[in-house]
Amino acid sequence: MDRSFLATCAYGSDKWIATVLGQSLEWFKRNRPMLEREGFPPKDAMFGMTLKDDVQAFLAKRRRVPDPDRTAIHHGPENSGVNYGHL
Repeated sequence: MDRSFLATCAYGSDKWIATVLGQSLEWFKRNRPMLEREGFPPKDAMFGMTLKDDVQAFLAKRRRVPDPDRTAIHHGPENSGVNYGHL
């Protein structure tokens, strides 16, 4: 059993990372050097695994569409003069 899949584990195995990336373990191992050149976090020398938060931070930096601004005021539709409730 790969304990790094548990939510309580701070570090993830290569298998955990491959799963998060939606790739096979073989793909991840083959492409990790390229990913690290792009800023992907290397394995921690002490634990031999990668910090999950660092993996998530890497993915967050690669996002192209930001989350909606939660502080923005949402205005409802403009009143067009049509009473849609009576149609």
